[in-house]
Amino acid sequence: MRLRNLEKCFNHSHLRVYFQRKFEAPRTFSGLGVGEGGTCLEIGCGQGAGALLINQYLGPDRVVCVDIDRENIELARLYTSSPPKWARNARSDNVNFVCGDAARLAFVDSSFSAVFLFGALHHIREWRSVIAEVFRVLKVGGVFALEEALFPDSFFYLNWLSGHVPITEAEMRDALVRSGFSIPRFEITKRFEMTSRLPACSVRAVKV
Repeated sequence: MRLRNLEKCFNHSHLRVYFQRKFEAPRTFSGLGVGEGGTCLEIGCGQGAGALLINQYLGPDRVVCVDIDRENIELARLYTSSPPKWARNARSDNVNFVCGDAARLAFVDSSFSAVFLFGALHHIREWRSVIAEVFRVLKVGGVFALEEALFPDSFFYLNWLSGHVPITEAEMRDALVRSGFSIPRFEITKRFEMTSRLPACSVRAVKV
């Protein structure tokens, strides 16, 4: 599912990058390593900040970012080719952007050491298929780390207005377990730090 114009503007904004840098990235990458020769995948490239943060925190050999929206791909390429001041110490030459469907990933089994997702899952109707595909392309012992909004059906107006797909905590846990993941961490957080009305989760799942 492609983002609607209003949310696309926010996702490409400095404010979105600020939240990603100050809150989501530390939770996602803390204590995580990808090992020598590691290759990382990001689902939903946004404006490109995620790829730079992966390099900044983890230093993998290669980062692949997949997004279904070609406009996002082009904007992310521009963003990473001339990184902002905060990312000047992060590599960008090892980042590859791919236009594709996250529910049908065009990668062979066991391709990646780690997969990351920053708030993209609730934009994808087939989000359970995305989780199953992430499991398939991860190496054994690989980590799926995500920061994701939780929009239960009670948020019906917000879901209709924005095109969000409602996902509950129970549904998220069930989809991860059914795909074969163990879940060493599942924390309920806030979608944005200034409000408690938009619940979210910070998850670390492992392919066993």
